[in-house]
Amino acid sequence: MVEESATRQFLKNVPLFSQLDDGELAHLAHVVRERHFKKHTTIVHIDDPGTALYILKSGLAKITLEDHQGDEVILRLLYPTDFFGDMALLDGMPRSATITTQAPSAVLTLARDPFLDMLTQSPTIALKIGVVLCERLRKANELIQSLIFFDAYGKVARVLLTLAAERGRVTTQATVIDRRLTQQDLAGLTGIRRETVARTLQAFQEAGCIRVDAGIISILAPEMLRREVGRA
Repeated sequence: MVEESATRQFLKNVPLFSQLDDGELAHLAHVVRERHFKKHTTIVHIDDPGTALYILKSGLAKITLEDHQGDEVILRLLYPTDFFGDMALLDGMPRSATITTQAPSAVLTLARDPFLDMLTQSPTIALKIGVVLCERLRKANELIQSLIFFDAYGKVARVLLTLAAERGRVTTQATVIDRRLTQQDLAGLTGIRRETVARTLQAFQEAGCIRVDAGIISILAPEMLRREVGRA
């Protein structure tokens, strides 16, 4: 009972479910199932059938595809309260990407039938999913534009600004991206080689617009990064 109460409280903090009343949250907490995954474990494979909605409860995960050379492209990082797997449930098509943990993670799963029932009974949730899908489409368009038109500086600058907007912690001197990022992580997010990422980060540091300390990136001059993005 205590566990279900904690799950209900967590679900209330998930933006997708924030408008549900206590009874609806209690029902949802009763039908979701919690699963635990070790670091670097695949939760969903591309082309898997869509059988459940997933909500990241703790940890970190990434959404990825492979390019024509077999290199990994990271479409997005997922943080607690983010959800995924909804597209395959809505259109009945196979999974469109692979989801892999970046840290030990707990995930809540909601099976297809309760998920579809929830959409029928709560138009607010259906609307919120529509908003999220539009946001994802917009970000996908930005990624495509970046891959086509931006040079390495623009690509890295765009990713740093996006991460700062999503998970940045503002201090008196900088915006700190509160997630340790490897150069390989940034290579996947930008679609460029790790060596190029390293040179670009070094150039940004020498220019005084960022600081990198043990994988934690602080943005000191965001306007300089915005100029790089604006050159495309």
